[in-house]
Amino acid sequence: MIANRLIDQAMSEAGDRKIKDIRAGLSYTAVMLDDDACGLAYTFRNELGCFCGILHEAGSIIGRNASEVIPWLSSKNLLKASMGLATINAVLNVSSDRWEEGNITTALEVALTDTFGMVGNFGPILNVVRKQTNNIYIFEKQREKGSGFYSEIDMPVYLPKCDVIVVTATSIINHTIDEVLSYCTGAREVCVVGPSCPMSPEVFKGYNVTILAGDVVTSPERALQIVSQGGGTRALKNSMTHVLARLPKQKK
Repeated sequence: MIANRLIDQAMSEAGDRKIKDIRAGLSYTAVMLDDDACGLAYTFRNELGCFCGILHEAGSIIGRNASEVIPWLSSKNLLKASMGLATINAVLNVSSDRWEEGNITTALEVALTDTFGMVGNFGPILNVVRKQTNNIYIFEKQREKGSGFYSEIDMPVYLPKCDVIVVTATSIINHTIDEVLSYCTGAREVCVVGPSCPMSPEVFKGYNVTILAGDVVTSPERALQIVSQGGGTRALKNSMTHVLARLPKQKK
């Protein structure tokens, strides 16, 4: 599983670094390590339920070794899983110098005859793609009214027909990414995208992925402040740099 591979890689690179700060916001969770490296992951606030005690470890996380929190990615508690992935991203997404700076909207090449699939609804990407092709499938748990929106249960039928596919990295948190990628068998381009995306090409080898589009946090203190005040991707844009990693394409 991708989650297990991410945990293994981050554990091997975390060393004795500790959690310096952590924020569970309405849109994102942010973790800063004691070397000021910072990682982000999506917060599934609508799936957490109405409970007084969502996280029993609250109040005791700062000061823990990163290696204690990294394995939380495999938790069924989606807030713990977000904290685990944010810690992993603090370890792995450390320097924009390692990656090509750029936005996935300019990296995607979609032809008029292509069929485009998107797991998760990324408005800016969709706005660009709709100018390039009319053959679009968007898969969402909460479907919106309008042409091109499909239920997640339709993915096994339509994703194999897509030439270019964008997959939200939040699927790592809710443990659906392995299943989603297993349907991307006919695509020439498969992109895992979003601030939750771990920049680890090694982990995604063999999963049909060709592009990782994530972020490196460049202003950790500012990012923590924005996250704790309910800010989302747009509010964070000046606190991080969009980066791309291109993976070798698998032979069919």
